[in-house]
Amino acid sequence: MSKRVAVYARVSTTRQAENDISIPDQLAQARRYCDGKGWHVVREFVDPGASARDDKRPEFQQMMDAACVDPSPFDVVLVHSQSRFFRDTAGYVVSKHRLQKHDVVLTSITQDFGEGAAAEFAETVIAASDALHSAETAKHVTRTMLENARQGFWNGSRPPLGYRTVVVEQRGQRLKKRLEIEPKEAETVRLIFKLFLEGDGTCGPMGVKDIASWLNLRGFKNKRSNAFFTSCVHGVLTRDTYTGTHHYNRFDSRARRARPADEWIAVAVPQIIPAEEFRAVQERLYQRRPTVTAPRITNSEVLLTNLARCESCGAPLMMRTGKGGKYRYYACANHTLKGGHICPTPITVPEGQLNRLVIGALADQLLTAERLCLLLREVQKHRRALASGNIQRRSPLRRQLKETERQIRNLYAALAEGNVTDTRLFRDALGELEGRRDETIRLLSMLDVEAPPLRRTLSKAQATALAAKLRQGILEAPAPLQRRYVRGLVSQIVVGREKAFISGSKTTIASAITAGEVNTEVRSFVREWRSQPDSNRCFSLERAAS
Repeated sequence: MSKRVAVYARVSTTRQAENDISIPDQLAQARRYCDGKGWHVVREFVDPGASARDDKRPEFQQMMDAACVDPSPFDVVLVHSQSRFFRDTAGYVVSKHRLQKHDVVLTSITQDFGEGAAAEFAETVIAASDALHSAETAKHVTRTMLENARQGFWNGSRPPLGYRTVVVEQRGQRLKKRLEIEPKEAETVRLIFKLFLEGDGTCGPMGVKDIASWLNLRGFKNKRSNAFFTSCVHGVLTRDTYTGTHHYNRFDSRARRARPADEWIAVAVPQIIPAEEFRAVQERLYQRRPTVTAPRITNSEVLLTNLARCESCGAPLMMRTGKGGKYRYYACANHTLKGGHICPTPITVPEGQLNRLVIGALADQLLTAERLCLLLREVQKHRRALASGNIQRRSPLRRQLKETERQIRNLYAALAEGNVTDTRLFRDALGELEGRRDETIRLLSMLDVEAPPLRRTLSKAQATALAAKLRQGILEAPAPLQRRYVRGLVSQIVVGREKAFISGSKTTIASAITAGEVNTEVRSFVREWRSQPDSNRCFSLERAAS
């Protein structure tokens, strides 16, 4: 009697699938076996590069779903050996019984135990033996990979965006690889960090979703897919490999949990992102968490939200309203929410008045001729560092652009000579090369844009005129722009009954000026441009004198 057969074939790794003849041999033997018995092969399922220690195999799951229906389209599931079906005793028994419930028999070409209780026992023993063999093999492979990482070599997985693998030596049949920087991808990584910290020059710092949209709109390609998803961007921003150290063995993929830090193995790799810049990104990501900073604060239009604090107890100042919103006040959050016993001398200041005092203090105390000269030196220093880095990064990109253009010319030459037989493949290859070329040109254009030259020194008259212009600009700016100015210049405002202390960082300001705008978030608590407690001296609700 002819039976309907589903053939299942598998190898453990993609390398085996690419370089081995095991799968074709398994399928050929299954077809010959069925021909000899007069059976009909209905369908073949192949998992190239999937471990049999669990059922997380696409083709295996598809086969089980197709077979386990009533009536089943198959009478037999045929495998080369039991180990191709499962290498876990419990998984083997459960899956086999699942097939039997739908009158489907699991059969092995090389391991025919017959029928009955003795056959069931023998199958279980072989399944346990396969599981033991798999566990021992995995143990030795893991030990080898750990030692490979300790010696500073890459363990064969796909490298992160910004890197590629290169063979550095050969030991017997094994090729030892390390990571090196892939210039075009590395520029994309640097661009993602820049967009997050500074923006693109037309807006402030971007969030993860906005960065993904910005990259996709301009045709940037991700290594693993054609588009950047928010998860891809977040993965780039949080991958500490870019600081020059890759940590191997951080995660247990089977248990789906992180390993203790003492089990990690540090592998030195070329640095793409400075450690200080990476830390700034992690701090900002942490501050943006909804569990740390509520979205109502992050998205608030209130000028001093999350900046102003009560001098008495250190609590943030929150917004209070009266007369149905007609009157608005900055008030101590502890006193407002927890009662008068928490803060002995709570602060309550009308919103408009404190806003004017802060904006006035920035204009009067920061935007002076003397301070502009100090900021100018910081900006020059920052620009020199950027220019030096850009020169080093242009060279590999230009080499890569030249190589891509050479490949495009070769394609056209092959077409002209009549050597192209498949026009679809030609179009696909040409489209990929042109996309790579255009992306490289975009990255180069960003590096080639030079900032307008700044004067090395300013005369007293020039400094005075520039200070007056900047002061007028910040005082007359609309509310949203004033908020960006304040959050770019100010780290913290401590408000007392008679005066307020404003602190910020001149390095951050210099970075913002170089980028072409003021950052919208600054989280430094270093008092540099106003290091003495004399900002807003003699603060009162009526006036502020400096």
